[in-house]
Amino acid sequence: MILQSFATFLPALLAGFGLMHLLWESRGNAWALPLKASLGVGLGLGITSCLYFFRLLLLPGQGGYLLIELAFLVVVLIALFVRKRFSLDHPLRLTLPSWMQILFTAAALLVLFSAVSYSLVFARISPHGDYDAQAIWNLRARFIYRSGNAWEQAFSPEINRNFHMDYPLLVPLNVVGGWSTLGDEVLRIPAVQSMLFLYGIAGVIYCLIAYLRSNMQAALALIILMATPRLLLFSTFQTADIPVTYYFLAALVLLILAFNEDNPRLLFLSGIMAGIAAWAKNEGISFLLLVMLVTGWLLREHAKMHRLRAFLLGSILPAVTVIVFKIHLPASHTNDLFAGNEISVVLSKLFDPTRYIAIFNRLGSELLQLGGWSFSILIILILYGLIMGQIKRNTIDRRLFLLPLLQLAIYFGVYLITPNDLNWQMNYSMDRLLIHLFPMMLLIFFLFVNTPEDALGLHSKS
Repeated sequence: MILQSFATFLPALLAGFGLMHLLWESRGNAWALPLKASLGVGLGLGITSCLYFFRLLLLPGQGGYLLIELAFLVVVLIALFVRKRFSLDHPLRLTLPSWMQILFTAAALLVLFSAVSYSLVFARISPHGDYDAQAIWNLRARFIYRSGNAWEQAFSPEINRNFHMDYPLLVPLNVVGGWSTLGDEVLRIPAVQSMLFLYGIAGVIYCLIAYLRSNMQAALALIILMATPRLLLFSTFQTADIPVTYYFLAALVLLILAFNEDNPRLLFLSGIMAGIAAWAKNEGISFLLLVMLVTGWLLREHAKMHRLRAFLLGSILPAVTVIVFKIHLPASHTNDLFAGNEISVVLSKLFDPTRYIAIFNRLGSELLQLGGWSFSILIILILYGLIMGQIKRNTIDRRLFLLPLLQLAIYFGVYLITPNDLNWQMNYSMDRLLIHLFPMMLLIFFLFVNTPEDALGLHSKS
């Protein structure tokens, strides 16, 4: 049933990969194709979910998810044919790996195999996900799937607001689409979607670091990523935290490539990814605005402000999807963090030093146990970075890495003004919010730290 569930998403995955290949003419690096495939996971699932939302709005019934996937794929294939993009960009530059590179890669594959085994076991013993999936994400999918033409009743104002009617629909609609394709509420569909995003994150990090740095550096990053307990645990929850983490990472990666290769088409793709982040979870709305501002700032510095149009064009479909969702469904207007939160109360919280102290203390504690490791992975990485040192010649604009820090600042601000009990809010969310940023920070770290090949005197791409 896992393979059958995966097959329901296959046309969308192929279309996403095809769109990546269509718009990104890479430089003949062997890691470009798997990187495109990893980025194509979110591109395909995200665009398909947006299109399926409009299909539900405009036409009666609930079928058509597979038809949308196939139409998306056909359009991409036609574009590839017209643009003559079925072949590889350039001859691949393949070099024989050293025995140390083989050893590092084998270790990374072993950790990856363990992670996949973990995911498959949890998909069997906990097929419904955690409480939030049962009460919000999968429940919303069941409401929509079972309601037929009356699917909007899933957002009835009579439903308790604690079930978060304002949450975007990327995750539930892909689940509904999978169920409608298979004709039944197959429990593996939500689990497969979670796994696609989790291992999409792994593929993006590994392939980008291998593409820009080295194989051993990529293997180290993958080992740490796939051995992070909370990342794996949250992926089994079947909520939107891992998908939004994927889109944060993908938008940043495409920005890095866009500036590194001076390619406005990659800005277009980054705009799509940042926009889909907003369709995945409310936290993605602030991230979309941040990426837009940072991109505009950097383009202005490079005297290429006109290229911001490419980013904005990419974000149109998902941004319009979010706006229509928020406007069309009245129950989605209410957000528990802002409903009834009067200005005077918000101001009093902003000027309350005890809240700052409490948040900083909890943030420090969470950072020390980041990812749920039994020891502080943050301290280990800092020590490793001090030993290895920074890469001397780096073409990547460091200012791009303000994105995770600015998003963290927004999370901090939300904690300051939350109408909920502060300790309760932090207890049930801070570890998940930090996981949103963890892959981005891990990527940043390994892009700027010297590679093991440098330390061992082996051939390095840096």
